[in-house]
Amino acid sequence: MRSIINIDCNEGMTCIPDDSIDVILTDPPYVKDQWEAAYQTLATQGARILKPSGYLVSYCGHINLNRIMRIMDDAGLSYYWIVMQGNHGAKCLVHSRNIIAGFKPIIVYQKPPVKATNRVSLDVVTGKRSKTYHAWQQDIHEAIHLLRVFAKPGDRVLDPFAGTGTTGLAAKALGLNYIGYEIDPETFAVALGRMEQEPLTVEAFL
Repeated sequence: MRSIINIDCNEGMTCIPDDSIDVILTDPPYVKDQWEAAYQTLATQGARILKPSGYLVSYCGHINLNRIMRIMDDAGLSYYWIVMQGNHGAKCLVHSRNIIAGFKPIIVYQKPPVKATNRVSLDVVTGKRSKTYHAWQQDIHEAIHLLRVFAKPGDRVLDPFAGTGTTGLAAKALGLNYIGYEIDPETFAVALGRMEQEPLTVEAFL
């Protein structure tokens, strides 16, 4: 089953049974007035709905990384690793630190007990700058890489902040079950259109 629903993620995740999701892969909004509530919802609901040893994989901004990790810890999730996503093309200048960010952190947490993945992988993700559908869009190559590492055939993947459907497309290409939530109607419509693309195979993105 693969679907994206036009709904607030907290409302959507409330309807998901306990211990029923294998992997959460998402990119929450980390703008000034939204990031804390977004990550709090992600951590609290994720700790409930993930299966034991299920993974929560999330993009983060640098500035609030320590606070986001504290939110995950406080929710009862266990730190697993940090993956580095290289910024290709335009770099981001963080004015408050006078640092040009050359990578974006992707945190990986796990619902206890912590168990290693079956696949050996590098903790650096490379892809292409991809902003065709949205200014905050991430590249599908990164999503495919992450799902190949942390998910296995038959797993159920959730993206609570589905955006234009990149995680959904990656899950579809890998033959994984998928559910996503997107609150903005226009962005949701784009995601729905992308999910209907046929044919779609993983080879198209490798």
